[in-house]
Amino acid sequence: MSKKVLIAGIGGGKNKETGTYRVANYKIENKIYEQRSFITSALEEHYGIDKTIFIGTAGSMWDNLYEFYSKKFQKDYDENYHLDLMAIIDNATMDTNIDSLNLSKFNETFNDKIVAIVTKYGMNELEIFENFNLIIKLQDELEDGDEVYLDITHSFRSNAFWMFLVMNYLTDVQDKNITVKAISYGMLEAQKDGVAPVVDLNAFYKILQWIKGANNLKNYGNSYLIEENIENEKLSKKLKNFSDALNMNYIGSLRQSINSLKKLEDDIDNLEGPAKLIIPKVIKDFMDRFASEDKDYLFQAKLAKWHFEQKRYAMAYININESIIGFILDTLELPLLTGDRKKDENKLAKDWLNMIISRHENNKTYSNFKVDKDNMELYEYIKIFEHSRRVRNEIAHSIGGKDSAVNDIDSLKKYCDKIIDLLKNRDFIIRMDDKLQFSKKLKKDL
Repeated sequence: MSKKVLIAGIGGGKNKETGTYRVANYKIENKIYEQRSFITSALEEHYGIDKTIFIGTAGSMWDNLYEFYSKKFQKDYDENYHLDLMAIIDNATMDTNIDSLNLSKFNETFNDKIVAIVTKYGMNELEIFENFNLIIKLQDELEDGDEVYLDITHSFRSNAFWMFLVMNYLTDVQDKNITVKAISYGMLEAQKDGVAPVVDLNAFYKILQWIKGANNLKNYGNSYLIEENIENEKLSKKLKNFSDALNMNYIGSLRQSINSLKKLEDDIDNLEGPAKLIIPKVIKDFMDRFASEDKDYLFQAKLAKWHFEQKRYAMAYININESIIGFILDTLELPLLTGDRKKDENKLAKDWLNMIISRHENNKTYSNFKVDKDNMELYEYIKIFEHSRRVRNEIAHSIGGKDSAVNDIDSLKKYCDKIIDLLKNRDFIIRMDDKLQFSKKLKKDL
């Protein structure tokens, strides 16, 4: 069953005379909570919290928390344990061994309702990484469906960074299905009439989600994260269609989606909030790169280069292979074999390329053939076609090896750098075909 979980920092700012936090009145939304030693008690009441997790150092006020929650939950209070905690806390420094603070009894006393996590002061990189390993234990306290409330009022200001970091780790790496509902900060320095406002900083987390979503769209073409936050349903749907088409490599649908997005430029320009600052540029950059009237094969070649840049090598090889086939089909005006379901509709283009390959294999040992400029240029087409076809088959059947993968990626970079120029040289292919008469033979044999 899902829970409401509060994660809060706890500091060591005791009043020297009373040994406690200073009492304050907190205003959350429109309700005032009076005389609270800990803001967490107000937050727990306001949001109906089921479980509170405190993060602090050896010098944090664990003793006060122990006393406070023992009364709240009517637990047996152990004064000797309280004094033992005080002895360590009151003398704690940045060098105090966190293991000297026995919080096992603390956690056992409150039976999963209150959980304590002790960290070091984080004075250097090593301590920061050690703290990460300690704080990441939060993942054991959270379950799918939990609603998380963060409070950064007390303790070190670095705790705010920790909480953001951990929330991102849990949602992005551990795939915890949790929701950050609020990030609260009790502004004691902004008290008015003795009441400290509690502000919700969740907008920062939302902005972070927008940035992550924009990064996913920019680098991977995935709009799924920003779709959730865009209120414009029409734009959200178009972005989803775009990402679906891109990830399925459906060229026709992808081009249609890009054109649809282009028609929504006014909607994109009129976005509000964080989206206005992040989304328009990302979408427009993508449209500027792909929203042209190029032939499909040139579009595929550009798409192959984009896939390569994103390290989606399989997609890049597939698009390069298809772009060459489409180029030959269009340039030589070869018909699609759509009437016979048993035949590949692009068969004539592939047959033409295979005839060029056979010609090359039969003549490559002859010195005059090897140095002929036209033959050398024609070889560039069949080299890329043949190699991309082999890789495409290996991808389909999952048979590629590690060494071949490295070499294939190196080759792919070279292909992506030259493929667009090759596909713009229609006159060369027409001239070579006029000389060889291969397309004429293929059409005659239909």
